[in-house]
Amino acid sequence: MTTVGIIANPAAGKDIRRLVAHGRVVSNQEKANILRRVFAGLIASGVDGVLVMPDLTGLARPAIEECQGQVKAEYLDMVPAESQNDSTRAARAMAEAGVACIVTLGGDGTNRVVAKGCGDTPMVPISTGTNNVFPQMVEGTLAGLAAGAVATGTAPLDKVSRRSKVLEIYVDGAKADIALVDAGVTGQAFVGARAVWQTESLAELFLTRAEPASIGLSSIGSRIMPVQIDAPHGLYLRLTGEPGQNATAVQAPVGPGMVSTIEVKEWRLLRSGERHTVTLRPGTVALDGEREVELLPRNRVEVALDLHGPVVVDVVRTHELLAHAAAARNGRTRAAALR
Repeated sequence: MTTVGIIANPAAGKDIRRLVAHGRVVSNQEKANILRRVFAGLIASGVDGVLVMPDLTGLARPAIEECQGQVKAEYLDMVPAESQNDSTRAARAMAEAGVACIVTLGGDGTNRVVAKGCGDTPMVPISTGTNNVFPQMVEGTLAGLAAGAVATGTAPLDKVSRRSKVLEIYVDGAKADIALVDAGVTGQAFVGARAVWQTESLAELFLTRAEPASIGLSSIGSRIMPVQIDAPHGLYLRLTGEPGQNATAVQAPVGPGMVSTIEVKEWRLLRSGERHTVTLRPGTVALDGEREVELLPRNRVEVALDLHGPVVVDVVRTHELLAHAAAARNGRTRAAALR
């Protein structure tokens, strides 16, 4: 049985950046509509089953009700607590159940917690959050068709996916968390509202990627040295202290409607396996734009780049492969008809 998992975060796209910046609001109604389109794509691709993370808002309910008799859709056997741990637990359960891939609805933060549990199960991320470097801005039907093509084997995974990188956060030698895109060391002593939007508080920045057409903290790095998702390195920036040899000032879109000028005191490439000790105290480490790790005096905190992150399906590449395959079949058909 070919099954696809779905993890949709009802809280994505609703944090404080709607007040301090101009972040878009993606309503639960729109998320439900996206899921209806995803289901349509999965069914058209021949997927047999859909395994859904339950949530208190019932985002997938309209899609499940409409598709009765067309696909076996069921919820994971878990009690939703409406915390980020739900998505990690759900991803781990889906991977153990053998789903072919997991479709996610959310931003960088949502996908970060899914990646903590999904292992090597491929992800098809749909952007519904604030800073959307990791998830793709893609129409739900196209995402569903791509996920279905991967699940059924119509699109070979090795031809339509890429291995992402992660930043691993170590506290006293033990891995405590990860980031998919950026880890920012801030002088803010408490987690608070989590979201980071004031660049003045940033001391250091670790990046897995720095793509010029992105928004958020990683955009700072893109003005220094663009780094792609599958490049064998990341990027390190120091934003406080005395200027180093590579000191420069850049202008970057650090949030929706927020363009800031940042002085980069020093930068270098971040190599896989290198551990960088964070010395700032007090402070916090923001993972993919949200403060998660408190820098306490008694703890040793380190950051390291790992090239073996989650597998990400490229929706555009998948549809290009499907189109070329269809064109080849049609070409043979036309040639036979002309004989």
